[in-house]
Amino acid sequence: MSFNCPKFIKEFKQYVGDLQVKAILEVGSYSGELKNAVGADGIDINPKLPEVEKCDIRDYKTDKLYGLVFSSGLLGHYDNKEAKAIIKAMAKLSKKYVLNYVPNSNCLAYKNAKKRSKAQWKDEADFTEESLAKLHEEAGLEVVETGTAGKEWAKRFGKESSEPYLVYCLAQKKVGREEWQTEKNNSVAEFAIPEE
Repeated sequence: MSFNCPKFIKEFKQYVGDLQVKAILEVGSYSGELKNAVGADGIDINPKLPEVEKCDIRDYKTDKLYGLVFSSGLLGHYDNKEAKAIIKAMAKLSKKYVLNYVPNSNCLAYKNAKKRSKAQWKDEADFTEESLAKLHEEAGLEVVETGTAGKEWAKRFGKESSEPYLVYCLAQKKVGREEWQTEKNNSVAEFAIPEE
């Protein structure tokens, strides 16, 4: 059995493909399944794969910038102050997007399984779309969208009717007024109809 639900891996790959980014970094690349699905680089504080670099994102040094820096299940292992620091560190390495997936507070099957479990993950934090978005905003990012994912994954926790297992937040660095005006002018120029 894979660590991630195979249907979620497929869903994730499609979502990232739609973002049309080139260089990608996974932070907390535990199983490597998501990293491998999208051809990303990976870092983890306790890597299981030889191609994943051992490093905490807050200490990671590289000259490379990525179109997407993402994590799945990472932020729930930290308090809000540390989670914001992690999001800020992710943003420093991103030239476009930061994407985080975390357990959904409204996933009944997951919540019930947590109550019954003695596993280490029973202590991880879970989030709503709103609380995850707020964390990204407090880290200085602009939220592009939030949503849910992993509907099939919820069934691994129990048979009860439930919301999807994960919530996600896609964010980007805030665009300043001057940058926005440049972007606006460039897109107007791209779509301008030439005068005859």
